[in-house]
Amino acid sequence: MLPSPPAPRSRLARIVPAGMLALALAACGGGGDADEASPDDVDQSTPVAVTDEELAKFKAPADSVLTPAQVEAYLKTSLLQFDLVRKESEGLHASFQEMEKRQEKGGALGGLRNMMAAGQTMYRMTDLIGGSYIRSARTLGQNPAEMEWVRERMGEVAMYLAMKPMYEAAGQGAQQVRAQAEEMRRMLASGQNPGFTEADVQEMLQSAEQMEAEARAESRAARSVAANVEVLRRGRPAVTDAMWGTVGMAGSATGLIALSGLGDPQDAEAQRKLDEFRQVFQDALANRVSPGMENAPAQPQS
Repeated sequence: MLPSPPAPRSRLARIVPAGMLALALAACGGGGDADEASPDDVDQSTPVAVTDEELAKFKAPADSVLTPAQVEAYLKTSLLQFDLVRKESEGLHASFQEMEKRQEKGGALGGLRNMMAAGQTMYRMTDLIGGSYIRSARTLGQNPAEMEWVRERMGEVAMYLAMKPMYEAAGQGAQQVRAQAEEMRRMLASGQNPGFTEADVQEMLQSAEQMEAEARAESRAARSVAANVEVLRRGRPAVTDAMWGTVGMAGSATGLIALSGLGDPQDAEAQRKLDEFRQVFQDALANRVSPGMENAPAQPQS
């Protein structure tokens, strides 16, 4: 599915300076299901980033290949994160509404207070979205350093699945160019005068070789990613590549930016996107196909 068009400018964007909002978004990061832990179980006083101790306890495997247990932990951590983001964003509504009232009244004092409130609100939003994944992992007994590593691998999977058709098309194109060059050479050898020379044939063959070399290089570079795709498919065979593309993208910073409007009660797009993300993650955890994604291409849903 192609990326959705930008949503109409939210009320928050009209109140908060664009630069401040951009800085906040840039800082965003992205065990059982939601019944095993709820947003109320998450300790919001814990660090927003992975600690040195947590980093020291996790050593990434040399082959960069995921385990089924890590995939399951990632899905569960993300589900709790989505619930936490929704719950905490509800507390931002009052702040935004108060800021909007001041803006309607006008005045220098109200504008100054809005600037101060905007800074505090953006800090809260950054802390919420940026730290929600880390804190959700801790709540579920997972090492946030490991879960961050898993999230990066899942992002690679999403990109690989989106680009794989292009790599395959490039390889097929090289074969077609080579076949055409060989046919041209046959025509020259038969004494025909088709308007091209052996030099033209050689140039086409070199082009085909370059295309094939690039395709092989991409294949080697993506070897561990392809291995992770197979881990996903074996562990949850009912889940489609389109779903895995969305799962990998939605947990990343890019995916979480789509949720930045959750604090605005009138931003229906952010609420809809969160519902879609959560449904795909829940379906993937349950090893079932999300509605409408049975035969969808592996372009990540954004």
